[in-house]
Amino acid sequence: MNHLRGLTPTLAVALLSAALCGPALAACKDGDRLTLLHFNDYHGQLESYADPESKANVGGIARLARAVEKIRGEDPSLPVILLFAGDVLQGTLTSSLFLGIPDILMFEKLGVDAAAVGNHELDYGQDAFRRLGQLARFPFLSANVQSQPEPLPIKPYVLIAKPNAPKVAVLGLTTNDLTTATHPKNVHGVTVEEPLAVTQRHLAALRAESDMVVVLSHMGIADDRRLARDIPELELIIGGHNHNVYAQPIMEGDVAIVQAGERGRWLGRMDHTCKGGRMTRSAYQLLPMDASAAEHPEIAAEVARIAAEADKELTREVGQIDIELDASRAVLRRGEGLLGNFVADLAREITAADIAIFNGGGFRASIPAGKVTLKHIFQTFPFRNELVVGTLTGAQIIEALQRSAAFDPAENPGGFLQVSGLRYSIANGALESASLIASPINPAERYRVVMPDFLAEGGDGYAMFKDMDKKVMTGRLISDMVIEAFRTGQPVPTKLDGRIVRK
Repeated sequence: MNHLRGLTPTLAVALLSAALCGPALAACKDGDRLTLLHFNDYHGQLESYADPESKANVGGIARLARAVEKIRGEDPSLPVILLFAGDVLQGTLTSSLFLGIPDILMFEKLGVDAAAVGNHELDYGQDAFRRLGQLARFPFLSANVQSQPEPLPIKPYVLIAKPNAPKVAVLGLTTNDLTTATHPKNVHGVTVEEPLAVTQRHLAALRAESDMVVVLSHMGIADDRRLARDIPELELIIGGHNHNVYAQPIMEGDVAIVQAGERGRWLGRMDHTCKGGRMTRSAYQLLPMDASAAEHPEIAAEVARIAAEADKELTREVGQIDIELDASRAVLRRGEGLLGNFVADLAREITAADIAIFNGGGFRASIPAGKVTLKHIFQTFPFRNELVVGTLTGAQIIEALQRSAAFDPAENPGGFLQVSGLRYSIANGALESASLIASPINPAERYRVVMPDFLAEGGDGYAMFKDMDKKVMTGRLISDMVIEAFRTGQPVPTKLDGRIVRK
């Protein structure tokens, strides 16, 4: 395992020196080389999967492991550092069932040197994350996350010092969504500080201690750009959170920003050479983890074993309900339904959204009264739809409700909308009225909305949703959200509340 050394009290001396002499980097030796590898937003995707567009088999940690191994074997004298930009958890059966333990063990085998804290690392609770932190031999980094009274297993930064190699300081930063994209109980006592002040507080010392400073960010491209503009002396931001794919670094002034998609579909490679006492980028590649990428046979066998164990767990009970949650077409595709209310309310609560919107066609099977198993939930939500959060104007929301109201109920339209935070009534095949729970909808105001990724991409003809602003793929599957709700005893509604009325 790579040697990782935390920064020491000499930082105080470095800060004083930096104040007197300016925030200069420690000088590397001309000709020194370094390769940085990075990926982000893995979301428990140990197995390969079908690409949503091409349907080709892609990703899988066995492909990543073989690619990393191959790069490390090109030149044993070339130092290679592997960084992960957050959201290791949440999004697959194996991750949810085993609370992220296989994900951390596979990251160990992959040789991850440091990981940013993503906004989903607390989805299974703080105690579960503390167990993962103890299990991991790489550090979780976030300089702007604090927890009281019990600290989380997080370091603000780390100095990676490999033998005969340039020293690399890695500073972690986390999006404020950490406190709003999970159940409130998971973030009790957790705060997220403004990243600019945090970075400015540490940068001079890190530059004095290292040959290169890397910001390992799980904040998203907008905040990464803002950070780069406000602190132009930064060199590199390795980012995540948006699931964006950048074939080449996005430049904000002289600051390079990179992201490598999601779920192990890509591996970023950035090569550096020391020139004039500074590490300089010499090349960048975004390597596809597709059918052309070989799998590591031992890792592939281990992943197959983990997946087989997960399949055995499908009959596990996750909760009990006294009434059936009906997902039949005649219910969720025509009017208000208990299951629609339950899921929409959950999504609105865990994302702190004003409004939640779900298409009735996304619910594929009822959940019967009695023992609720994982199999029931996966039958109800088989499409692996992910929650997306963004903002829409009141006018766009009204337009969407007009479309929902116009569907002919006799055809059981999958595009009929289940909602939370809204009330709407239908008369004679048209929208008669619409409002928030306790106030009118202001057409000019922007509202925070959560919905499945299917709708966010304009599914069921909702073109207005494609114009959603500040769109963020949360990485949280609807099925995982419902599993967690049953596990934690979230109350299930037993009667309708009149949020949708058809006259």
